[in-house]
Amino acid sequence: MRRRESATPRADYDTPWKEFLTVFFRWFLKLVLPELYERIDWRRRPVFLDNELRRLSPRSETGRLYTDKLVKVWEKGSPPKPFLTHLEAQNQPRGDLPEHTYIYNARIWIETRLDVVSIVILGDKNPNWRPPNRYQREMPGTRLDFEYHLVKLLDLDEEWLLQEARQRTPAALMLLAFRRAHETENDMHARLEARWQLIRLMIDRRYNPEHQAHIVRLLEWVMILPEVLEKRLDELIEEYKRERGTTFVSRFEKRAIREGLMEGIQQGIQQGIQQGVAAMRDAVMRVLRRRFGEAAEQVRPAIDAIDSLEVLESLVDVALDAPTLQAFAEALPRDASSAS
Repeated sequence: MRRRESATPRADYDTPWKEFLTVFFRWFLKLVLPELYERIDWRRRPVFLDNELRRLSPRSETGRLYTDKLVKVWEKGSPPKPFLTHLEAQNQPRGDLPEHTYIYNARIWIETRLDVVSIVILGDKNPNWRPPNRYQREMPGTRLDFEYHLVKLLDLDEEWLLQEARQRTPAALMLLAFRRAHETENDMHARLEARWQLIRLMIDRRYNPEHQAHIVRLLEWVMILPEVLEKRLDELIEEYKRERGTTFVSRFEKRAIREGLMEGIQQGIQQGIQQGVAAMRDAVMRVLRRRFGEAAEQVRPAIDAIDSLEVLESLVDVALDAPTLQAFAEALPRDASSAS
């Protein structure tokens, strides 16, 4: 009988939700609130107001109110009209959720005088917790009726999410990941299989390389595995890469490349600073050529213009993680990038 195994440390679901809602904000809206998605002018880049959000977190009788993301977008029209989207992911039931959501909505409107769309995602694993999606108060002559959009992760149709994921919708694949994380919390072998299935789907459906990089990072976070099973997943990915001939870089391969490069770099440094710099430049270019082929030569002038060992060492990690060559070029120091 297969031994059930628990992951250590315990998975943290709050921080991945924040990153998910930032990276895949547009695709999340299209999935769960398409009528809002259609009203937004996506030619203008959404602005994430993290600093404003901290300032708008009031203290009240219920204590500090906290939310995940406040995003400024523009409605289609001439001229485009700005408004705010307030997203909150709740992973634990709370009895005052409707009031809490209303207070935040009202506070944001008072401070900004911009329309606010409130969306609350229930990422908990309690199938019986379904709070009302409205907050009401009434006195003679006065009535308040506030309604917000509520998304219960466990209520989303799994087959629909799977179909969307097959259509290369990154938000659908990640919502499946959050569900699988709850379902496999006490069975790490089942989690390994579930995570592998999601990665294989992503590779097979040829997701955007930039989306792939974010998804893999989030999957490592959301569906955490013991180290021995992480290594097994790396082996599965390497085997599949050889079969499919993909350029996907696994965690295992990144570590092996980094260790091999650093050993050669240290030898160069011991022989002198200039040789160390030259070895580090060569290391960055070797990673880029391995990942992006001859196109990597486009950034060689920028790499050759960098004399700092510290900067070049940091660029090794960037070269390993960048989803595209363009993304790597954009991460270069400004003086160096102007040389490319």
